[in-house]
Amino acid sequence: MTPSLPQPSLAQRLTTWCRARLVRPATDVLLAQSCALCQLPSHATPVCAACAQDLPRLTPTRCAQCALPLSSDQSTCPDCARQRPNFDATYAVWAYDFPIDRLIRDFKYGHHLYLGGFFAEHLAHAVEAGLMASGQARPELIVPMPLHPNRLRTRGFNQAAEIARHLAKELDIPCAFDTLIRVHDTPPQAGLHRDERWRNLVGAFACPKPLTVKRVLLVDDVLTTGASLSACADVLHRAGASWVDVAAVARTPDTSARKS
Repeated sequence: MTPSLPQPSLAQRLTTWCRARLVRPATDVLLAQSCALCQLPSHATPVCAACAQDLPRLTPTRCAQCALPLSSDQSTCPDCARQRPNFDATYAVWAYDFPIDRLIRDFKYGHHLYLGGFFAEHLAHAVEAGLMASGQARPELIVPMPLHPNRLRTRGFNQAAEIARHLAKELDIPCAFDTLIRVHDTPPQAGLHRDERWRNLVGAFACPKPLTVKRVLLVDDVLTTGASLSACADVLHRAGASWVDVAAVARTPDTSARKS
């Protein structure tokens, strides 16, 4: 017969209860998180559920290739008709408008890296929904938009790589941080006319080794004209990819906006 284990005494039980009552609230206070927008408690996420619900979602009517919102009287995308990008489809979550623009700026320039997981979680839902709706096969590899080493030293981190790192875990897809490199430290895209943005990026990226996969998911924080992402997609296609999807946290409705 198995011997019975000794039962804790009343004093031991009271000690355990007191520790639970005292230590848990202290832990909750130390680990408490406030919403990055309203400053109210947000528990395990950097943006509370109410604020996340109010973020400016993209309209359902948008271009499948570049995610540009389309009006009800538009049957074709004016941007893709003018300059067709080299990527094949785009998955995006929000319109680049207040307050998502503020969150992305805080993440990118204020080093609020804790937002990377939040962006990736919502982006993963958009990718999964988009793949299901289109019937396309899942990407085999995630690749972030690269930064030139000079820009990386100045900023201290690559915002696209941070999002891609979290997205890879959410989607259970491998992520490669050295597949694409930026070989030219081109002037910032902000402030450039749309056509200047495309010319600015000729020869700016390279893929040092041939790809061993056919379907790639290219990740960035914001898609405006798509010039940078198109240049990267062209390099990935030349390296062996047959299909390149884009995943962007936000899409600017106005392609003349000052973003990269």
